[in-house]
Amino acid sequence: MKAGCGPDELRLIVSRLEEQFGPGEESARKLSEIAEFARTIGAPAARDYFRAIHETKAVAELTDERVLTFARSVDRHTAEWYFWAIWGTKAVRELTSERVLRAVEFFRSIDSPATVEYFLAIRETKAATELTKERILRFAESIGSDAAVEYFGAFWETKAVAELTDERLLDFAQSLGNDAAREYFLAIRETKSVTRLTGEKVLTFARSLGSRVAEDYFRAIRETKSAAELTDEGVLLFAELIGRGPAREYFRVIRSTRAVAELTSESVLKTSGVIRSIGSDAAVDYFLAIAATKTVPSPEAGEGGTALPQEAAVPVLTLLDIPTYKGYRSVALLGMSAFFWWYVWQSAGLALGAFRGPVGLSVVLAVWAGLLCGAYLLLGLIAERSTGQFLERRRRLLNQHGIRWHDCIDTEQRCELCWDAGHTHQDRRYDYGRFCRCPAC
Repeated sequence: MKAGCGPDELRLIVSRLEEQFGPGEESARKLSEIAEFARTIGAPAARDYFRAIHETKAVAELTDERVLTFARSVDRHTAEWYFWAIWGTKAVRELTSERVLRAVEFFRSIDSPATVEYFLAIRETKAATELTKERILRFAESIGSDAAVEYFGAFWETKAVAELTDERLLDFAQSLGNDAAREYFLAIRETKSVTRLTGEKVLTFARSLGSRVAEDYFRAIRETKSAAELTDEGVLLFAELIGRGPAREYFRVIRSTRAVAELTSESVLKTSGVIRSIGSDAAVDYFLAIAATKTVPSPEAGEGGTALPQEAAVPVLTLLDIPTYKGYRSVALLGMSAFFWWYVWQSAGLALGAFRGPVGLSVVLAVWAGLLCGAYLLLGLIAERSTGQFLERRRRLLNQHGIRWHDCIDTEQRCELCWDAGHTHQDRRYDYGRFCRCPAC
């Protein structure tokens, strides 16, 4: 009784066993075997097992040795949800078919959340035949447990069985890789935009830009709930034209700022040539500026390269660090030190101990220190020049295409962060020369 076997269930089982084996020792042995089976799979699974017998009256199928062996082969949690799906759908024939009972390795390969979502999908959609096909099981196993959770979750959230079992969609998801596939099914699950997200134009677009861009693209759709806007042909064409790097940053900015309307406006979509020419880093600044100011630049200014009027200009909020090349300087000094001491060691060996005395060692150390100081200063000048060239190129690219870089000298000079008490601009703190990267400005 504790395992869920009430008088009705017991009567059904005994009646079936006596019908099959006749009253006597064989029936008693089989009944004892079923009782032992219930203890083996645990009380929660046993309750669903006897509930399945009660709801379906399929005693023959559910006391079959193949079913009992399957339930013992998987973990208790899987057995519980298996019988729960049977009594919830009454799909006894499908769920006790040979292909399901042979899928022990499948259930062992996916984790507990994926198992729950799988049987929940079967129960909520009543699509036991479709979801127990070998192709679906192999597909879920291939994309990993995390993606499988969202895949099966999309079934019961959308009830779109035909679309989600389409061979074309399964091939597409496998080509994305596990992480991007997870984001894809999450987008379907949370937006319920099945028709849009399973359309051929979206699948072709995501496949053409690769897994990394596709992952950010579907995450942007999911987090902004803007499937209609982000599957528009204009947006897809724009992302293809600007290239993979800028496209990835484009969808990242959309996701983080939620500025969907501004960043999918016709004015922005007409600036693909500008974005492609300025590259990923500057494109991030451009998209962030539009999102922060809610101001969309004129497409004529973007394509023609003329500056925008002051009142319509979009200030660039540079949130990426300008490279300082300090890492390269450290590596260069380390390499120079290694070469110097290798050379000293070689020279000391040739000179038969000339450098082994205190005086010789002091001379060597002094030479090494002097060499490092000189190299440090020289590398600093090279790094500073390289940084300046990088910054100059970025400014030129932005200004050529009508994307105004903020000129701090022309402001009222009241910013407490980048102007000191003597009205001197702290160039080195935020930027160089007349242009300031201070976010307060």
